[in-house]
Amino acid sequence: MSSAPTHRHRRSRAALLATVTAALVGTLLAGPGATAPRADAAPAAFTHPGVTVSRGQLDFARAKVEAGAQLWKGAFDRMTASRYADPNRTPKPRAVVECGSYSNPNHGCTDEREDAIAAYTNALAWYITRDERYARKSIELMDAWSAVIRDHTNSNAPLQTGWAGSSWPKAAEIIKYTYTGTWANSGRFATMLRDVYLPEVINGSNSNGNWELTMTEAAVGISVFLEDRASYDRAMARFRTRTAAYVYLESDGDLPKTVPSQHLDTR
Repeated sequence: MSSAPTHRHRRSRAALLATVTAALVGTLLAGPGATAPRADAAPAAFTHPGVTVSRGQLDFARAKVEAGAQLWKGAFDRMTASRYADPNRTPKPRAVVECGSYSNPNHGCTDEREDAIAAYTNALAWYITRDERYARKSIELMDAWSAVIRDHTNSNAPLQTGWAGSSWPKAAEIIKYTYTGTWANSGRFATMLRDVYLPEVINGSNSNGNWELTMTEAAVGISVFLEDRASYDRAMARFRTRTAAYVYLESDGDLPKTVPSQHLDTR
């Protein structure tokens, strides 16, 4: 008889499923205009929806799915069949999400990340199908968390905030700017992003590149949703500095670039 799976194996499977879902979303939305011009500073007026995907990209994907074109239709079918699009999903918000190293302890860490992914999944499904049940489920998930959460704690708090904070504004952008129904608590959701998530991610991290880039993705998305030009500029400046150090190019010369605040010697 085989032994029960370990916690590490269960976490690995959960992480793999989240990665596959993200890949499916990427495939679903791939198309003309997928590469945006470099943003050196916040625009005078933000374009919405504008976190990860534009309205043009969403329309492109929708047309492909409606036409049954592959790979878009297959990716869409797998997305809507995933647990993230389950109409019976019940949100599991917490006032305080406590995440230690490797999510140990895991007090709401997985629940928060997966509810945020589910909100985005349902928002995408709403846009493609125009089935209001998906939009209402996305709103249900966002409302549940915005009514409760107040803080992230323990050693993985910055990374956890970045993980969930990267998904929430993607969902919110699509719902707020394309859903024709009502979202009465959109203001409360914006307050949640501004007061709970943005302060945790806007200053980045000196731990390592993957932490800071995750946090910066969240900061950029939140700034777009909030139309916070100052935070957007700070986040983009940090993104450009960190990516230059994270990805080596031959044009960098004999030594890779570093993040100045880390005072690293790459010789």
